[in-house]
Amino acid sequence: MKEYQTEDDYDMIPLNEAELEKALDGLPDWQQKDEKWIMRQYAFETYLDGVNFAKRIGEYSEKRLHHPMIKIYYKKVVLEISSWRAKGITALDIEMVKDFNAIYDSFYHDK
Repeated sequence: MKEYQTEDDYDMIPLNEAELEKALDGLPDWQQKDEKWIMRQYAFETYLDGVNFAKRIGEYSEKRLHHPMIKIYYKKVVLEISSWRAKGITALDIEMVKDFNAIYDSFYHDK
């Protein structure tokens, strides 16, 4: 049995505007970049904290077989996510950003 659900476990249908707006209401730090992407910026105490966070996100994303864009700007990390196959934002993306937030929230507690 798989540890994580992947793209193949989802219908990969893009959320409509109302669904996306509702999902983002529950994710206040995430914002819509355009019709196909959502993004969030995370802040860290040190450059290496951001690098280590990016590594954790990468490892988690690899297990899910669904990968965000990760940009490191000194003590900030920006994540952007979309579903290429769906050409938009899907339920999988929303589920994963909730997990990204949980990884961030636990980051300084798990060191």
